[in-house]
Amino acid sequence: MLRSVYTRQGGEIEEGTRADPLLWKVRKYIQKGWPADSSHGLELARFFNRRDDLSTVGDCVLFRERVVIPKELRMRCLNHLHRGHPGIQRMKSIARSYLYWPSIDEDIADCVSTCSSCMEVVKSPPLLELKPWPKTSTPWERVHIDYAAPVDGVYFLILVDAFSKWPEVVKTSTITTTATISILRSIFARFGMPAKLVSGNGAQFTSDTFNDFCIQSGIEHVKTPPFHPQSNGQAERFVDTLKRALKKIQSKDTSTEAALDIFLQSYRSTPHPALDQRTPAEAMFGRNIRIALDLIRPTPHTEVDQRKNQQPFADRQFQPGDAVYAKTYSRNVWKWVTGVVSKRIGSVMYEVITDGHRTHRRHVNQLRKRTPGCRRSLTSESAKHQLPLDMLTEMAPTPKAPVERNKDPSSTPRHLSSNGSPTQQTVQPLPSTFGTSNRQPIQPLRRSSRLRRPPRRLDGYRLY
Repeated sequence: MLRSVYTRQGGEIEEGTRADPLLWKVRKYIQKGWPADSSHGLELARFFNRRDDLSTVGDCVLFRERVVIPKELRMRCLNHLHRGHPGIQRMKSIARSYLYWPSIDEDIADCVSTCSSCMEVVKSPPLLELKPWPKTSTPWERVHIDYAAPVDGVYFLILVDAFSKWPEVVKTSTITTTATISILRSIFARFGMPAKLVSGNGAQFTSDTFNDFCIQSGIEHVKTPPFHPQSNGQAERFVDTLKRALKKIQSKDTSTEAALDIFLQSYRSTPHPALDQRTPAEAMFGRNIRIALDLIRPTPHTEVDQRKNQQPFADRQFQPGDAVYAKTYSRNVWKWVTGVVSKRIGSVMYEVITDGHRTHRRHVNQLRKRTPGCRRSLTSESAKHQLPLDMLTEMAPTPKAPVERNKDPSSTPRHLSSNGSPTQQTVQPLPSTFGTSNRQPIQPLRRSSRLRRPPRRLDGYRLY
């Protein structure tokens, strides 16, 4: 029965066995016995080590129930096994049920590895453990940059500092090289130029313009391998965190900009596990940023310090009711007006009521002390020496003829009476402040008859 199974193909295997010197020798040793004293070559030694499992059926050699294939037919058998491109392990499994030759496993592996169709679709090799980036020692030493996919039609340029985990997120509607450089220039103006910039392989990062910008700024630009986002994991992880946070915060009453600001403030002030429970703000600036929760903490009293600071300016302090001169401003000019301090606002601010009953807020540098009685005394003194205009007119002489003056200071001028007789009249001298008696008499002031009215620009301020 076995003979009929293995020889039904026209005896090709038998003919190949008879034509193969090594296999024909093995067949003779199986039938007549293996020599004990002779040394065997490498190929013959493999059959000798399996001599207990070898047998013959006609001119064919069998290894257990598997046919030993002659050398000239082995390639045909490999091609037949690989016709469905099953892979190395499946080809070995099929071969173990039908075929055998000493190097069959190696030949199967070589057949699959040299097949271009199998190599084009072969699975990726096992992933190696990622090598971490070197640790940084100062903020802004290495910055990772990436663009987040569009959210509501806009992009977000993300920068993350490797040392402090401080994030910078900028909303933009375009991701061209020019727009990217403009955003980076603005950020670097606030925080300075980083020593190293890690980015992906987007067109805006691989252009010559961006490369020139990095060279001129003294930045070492490192590009990660294409389609390997794990190399820029610092920025990639933050992109995922940002997208999730915006979806949580954003609502009908909260815009994208407001949600972004809320997220950044919370992220920068939250302790980070990679920073030994320090916040990104503390690692970046050496201090925490102030948030609403800081109002819970009691505020230290600084009254003593304020008093010490105010001592050198004790003479510049005012109390409610103090008479002062305050500066008033109108049309880019100012002047001093009188007023009274109504109350104090803070340490250097005062509320002043002027003569027009208007309230003004003024700095201490805009005030100066005023003596209340000074203006009244000057007015009363000057009023003593002033006379009404009509009295001055009546007292002034109106001579009709030249008046002769005697050299004697005690003599008085003579005037003619109505009948022509000279009469002697004594004229009261004017005060010395109004000049001598030889001046012309003071004429009454001429009054204009033009109707006077305030300017039209002040019509809105008139009270009817």
